[in-house]
Amino acid sequence: MNLSNDVTMEDGWVFFYCPLMVTQLFLIGWNCNEIKIQSENIGIALYQSKWYVLNQEAKQMLLCVITSTKRPLLMTIGPFGPMTTDSCVLILKAAYSYINIMKK
Repeated sequence: MNLSNDVTMEDGWVFFYCPLMVTQLFLIGWNCNEIKIQSENIGIALYQSKWYVLNQEAKQMLLCVITSTKRPLLMTIGPFGPMTTDSCVLILKAAYSYINIMKK
């Protein structure tokens, strides 16, 4: 076996695997960010509806829903906080830093 062939095969695997992992990370982060944004818009959309034509009981229920939508839905990364596109960038920065430290 030639050592140079093993290194190129490993490099090819890394160049194939790393972009797939980065793409997966950003797709998950983008979807989590969309969940957060859309959940914030639910209360706004309900308030912009014709809530004033409803009966008193329905107005009370709508008020409860609008109040509960003030806190957006978040997907979390365990104890590390919410998953957003910003957290994806922070994860990639940390991974890049760890790789550079391990190389030295």
